[in-house]
Amino acid sequence: MRWAPRSFPVKIHRHLNVADLADISPEELDQAEEEGALAGNRSYCDLRGCGWGVVSTALDIETKVIDRLKMADDVEAEMSAFEEERATAFDDEPALWGLDVGVASATIAISAYGSVPVSSCNAGAFGGCHSARYPYVAFFLPKELAPEIMRCAEAADIGLLCDESGLAQIYGQGEMDLVRFAQTAWQRSAAGEEEAR
Repeated sequence: MRWAPRSFPVKIHRHLNVADLADISPEELDQAEEEGALAGNRSYCDLRGCGWGVVSTALDIETKVIDRLKMADDVEAEMSAFEEERATAFDDEPALWGLDVGVASATIAISAYGSVPVSSCNAGAFGGCHSARYPYVAFFLPKELAPEIMRCAEAADIGLLCDESGLAQIYGQGEMDLVRFAQTAWQRSAAGEEEAR
C-alpha cells in the first residue's frame, strides 16, 4: 500500500496552567535512568541534554526517512526495512534514537529546550500498531520554559496541554505536525543564537 496522508480526530487546544505542571527531582531522574521506567513508561530512555545540533541531525534523518516512506510502493514493507536497518545500526549512527518516525525530532527538540521527554508515539501515522490516538510527546516541563514552549506550539500550530499527572504534552492532528514543531523550535533557537551574537 502506498503512503497517504493521515489525520487524527483530536481538537487542537493550547492551554497550559503552569501551576499544574509536575516537578521531577534529580534523584527521581537518576532512579528512572537506572530502572528504565518513568511516569508509566516502562521503556523509558533518558534523552536529556540533547543540544540544538542534535535537533538539526534528527530533523535531517527523520525527513529523509519520511520522504523515503512517501515514495515507497509499499509503506509497511519500507517501514519494516527501516526498522531492520535501525536494529543493526551502530551506536554512533543515530537511527532516530529508537523513537517513532514523525515524533523523533520533536522529542529531541523538547530535550534541547531543557525539558525531560518521557514518552512519545506517532499513533501509527506511518503504519504499524500504536496505542496512541494521535501523535504526541509527553514531558516534564520546567515552569520557566512554559512560555517559550507555548510560543513554539502556537507558531507550529500544534496542541499543548498539561495532563492529569502534570506532564506537558505537545500533539498534532497530522503525521507531519510534530516534525513542524521541531523545525519551528530549531529555527527559533537559531534566531535566538543569532540575536545573542
